[in-house]
Amino acid sequence: MGWRRLGRYLRALEDQGDLIRVTHPVDCYLEAGCIADKLVKNGGPAVIFEQPILADGTISEFPLAMNLFGTRRRTNQALRVEKPNEIGLKLTELMKPDIGTFVKRPWKAWPLAKRALALPPKKVRKGACQQVRMANPNVTKLPIPTTWRLDGGPFMTLPLVVTKNPENNEHNLGMYRAQVFGPKEVGLHWQMHKHGAEHADANDGKMPVAICLGGPPEVMFSAIAPLPDNLEEYMFAGMLGEQRLRITKCLTQDLWVPAECDIVIEGYTIPGETRLEGPFGDHFGHYSLEGLFPVLHVTAITHRKNAVVPMTIVGKPPMEDGYLGEAIGEAFLPVLKFQHRDVCNVFLPLETGFHNLAIVASKQRYPAQARKTALGLWGAGQMMFLKSIVATGPTHNVKDLDALLDILDQNVSIPEDLVVLDDMVADQLAHAAPVEGIHSKLLIDASTQRQQEGANATIEGIEGITQHRWLRPSMLVITTRIEGGPSEFENTEVNNEEAAKAQREKISQLMNSIWQLKDSDNIRWLFITDDSVDLNADDAMRTLLWQLFCRFEVKRDLHFSEDGHRICWDATAPIPSKEGAVPVRRWPAVCLHDPDVQKKVDTWYDQEVRTWA
Repeated sequence: MGWRRLGRYLRALEDQGDLIRVTHPVDCYLEAGCIADKLVKNGGPAVIFEQPILADGTISEFPLAMNLFGTRRRTNQALRVEKPNEIGLKLTELMKPDIGTFVKRPWKAWPLAKRALALPPKKVRKGACQQVRMANPNVTKLPIPTTWRLDGGPFMTLPLVVTKNPENNEHNLGMYRAQVFGPKEVGLHWQMHKHGAEHADANDGKMPVAICLGGPPEVMFSAIAPLPDNLEEYMFAGMLGEQRLRITKCLTQDLWVPAECDIVIEGYTIPGETRLEGPFGDHFGHYSLEGLFPVLHVTAITHRKNAVVPMTIVGKPPMEDGYLGEAIGEAFLPVLKFQHRDVCNVFLPLETGFHNLAIVASKQRYPAQARKTALGLWGAGQMMFLKSIVATGPTHNVKDLDALLDILDQNVSIPEDLVVLDDMVADQLAHAAPVEGIHSKLLIDASTQRQQEGANATIEGIEGITQHRWLRPSMLVITTRIEGGPSEFENTEVNNEEAAKAQREKISQLMNSIWQLKDSDNIRWLFITDDSVDLNADDAMRTLLWQLFCRFEVKRDLHFSEDGHRICWDATAPIPSKEGAVPVRRWPAVCLHDPDVQKKVDTWYDQEVRTWA
């Protein structure tokens, strides 16, 4: 059976020593998020801050919980599975039941029937989430963290946002970050591709919205799951919890919400009303900058007794959302394979922010089958946001990143095995895209085994190179200093045409200098990035993955040699400009903690947590 409520999951973690309580006051401004980041980066426990300090200096009556899903083991425990693919296997059984077996042995159909009976939600008159109603609704009394220095304010980062289709009243449960503007105003960052935005566009009057905080882990997972359009999140939560999800009607809005949530914020949006939201330190490791988004006007706040407010932190991978993302990928792989029969395996590395790279193992019975498989996946739900896909053969281990370098080195013939699709759909948060919501995509076909020679060139003495490293015999990465480049610490909002031109010229000069070297014909892959990364550091490969895929725009940053058989992949942070062949929008800063707060947290961690394991 499912957890039923968040408190049960928290008690289970605490009983097994996988949750710590911080009893001294901790500031919701920067400090709580920094602690959570420290814990997740070190594989540490979940944490409950029992005395979170609010913006006005008072202590919130609600504890703040973070890092609830910050390891693979905790994520699996939250889902009550040994492996996440168990979820997808159950879904595919519902999608295509084994009728032949059930006719011959009807008793074997009972587990499937029981699963189906758990799908429809159960309406109850009053939920635990309504045990207490705030006399004067005030969102600022909730412990909502401000995680990063340049964040526009406090953000709810695990909000379960409930809307409904005005045409058929079907409810949608999505997870869209929510910025606290004031006691009764909240910014809703639902992107143009999401159901919340679709419902708002279809409404011609005030639209009811509810933000739920807390509740059973299976409900949180349902809010971020890439479900088929004919499967509602409430139904999926029932399947995960193996019991019908209890829902109750809001007190002031015509919406049904999960009855076991900890807190419910009720309100409405007004058609056409927007407000500047952001910046926000986002899951790509950079800030998503300000934009205009709808405003929720709060009409009521209810909560259960002893409510706990769960939040997460997103930023430079790996982060807690990465473990949730990995679980989603594994959980829905059986469904993906059911819908796309050529797929053998798929992996989205958390280091690349998920939407930037997918490694796909495909059946390979006929020529170009792997390409056909990859192209089909770009039409599969949220996979439409993927920037790059590497298509491999059926036996390739998609999770082995060393094996990825091997097949790029040996199996890719340039340019024949590269397919570029210009002006395609992008995640609205993709800051490297030249236009919001539009970017180019790259398909690398590495499915055909080849034997290719490596390079035998020496690059010592080339001006402008800070470091270099051979990743494979045909694969060279160099770092360089870009004068006037974007600061990691501040958002770059103003175009600098002179510096941008100098950057383009320097990349061209380095590229040509290397490709003109003796015996350089087989340097088929040349990667250039900033010297902010130390190529000899222990975490160099993780940082390189992040830079190469999060900063890179295919149409702007992929350059071919004159003979067309070599490519240069420019991953230096681009300088905002309109005069290049492809424009560069304002460039966001990197998510970095305040140094003083980081020092304080490091000291606390060394004294209180380092010996936790």
